[in-house]
Amino acid sequence: MVNMANQYKKGLLLFTAPVWILLVCFIASCGKSTNITGANTQLQIINLSSDIGPLNLFINSVKQSLTTYTYPNNSGYFFLNSLTPPIQLRTADAAALSIPYQIDTVLRSNSKYTLFITGYKADGTIKNSILSLDTATLPVIGRAKVRFANLSPSSPNLDIRANDTLAFNNVKFDSISKYVSLPTGNYNFTINVHTTPTKVEYTLKNVTVQDGRAYTIYTQGIVGRTDSVAFGAAVLTNNLLIKATQ
Repeated sequence: MVNMANQYKKGLLLFTAPVWILLVCFIASCGKSTNITGANTQLQIINLSSDIGPLNLFINSVKQSLTTYTYPNNSGYFFLNSLTPPIQLRTADAAALSIPYQIDTVLRSNSKYTLFITGYKADGTIKNSILSLDTATLPVIGRAKVRFANLSPSSPNLDIRANDTLAFNNVKFDSISKYVSLPTGNYNFTINVHTTPTKVEYTLKNVTVQDGRAYTIYTQGIVGRTDSVAFGAAVLTNNLLIKATQ
């Protein structure tokens, strides 16, 4: 009887050992974050904060490259290796390392994004920077899609006219409009403060809007300034379009 009991115990140990091994492996894996690969997603960073200084990009606490993002430059689109949050912009100066901007957004695969860094580090308004999904649905033949981002710190609400026709009305700082449809062709986009429509603050001249493309007009600098942070504007081409409605 003693031998039979010993054999039963040995058999039970042999049966339960693999179960315990699997359980330990499962518990260990729960403590690790799963890395989400880049999945053909692209990002561009535009640093429009005049007091933040150069920035580095970190995703899931891993520095993405040696590139630094400085005012008021546009990085252009680049592919991401990972989509695992958080997305952080850290100051590039090691002596004063900080994380002025962080989000926990999980980006979509096969999409394009622009991260507009705006506001000021000094008063914390940089935390209101905008991560924009640039992917859009296709416009009808003969037209393009255009949107407007008012990213000029301390600016009043702004209007934009496309060849003297009002295209965007009363857009406040730190906001981005929906895409609107415009006929293809050449445009002068004039920007004015909403309350002074006859005074042009800036003009984007001879902008060609092409069939089936998507564009973003954005402002930078400060209205009324003439120094290194003078008010201005630029145009981005966001040309990753899809047929299906989002």
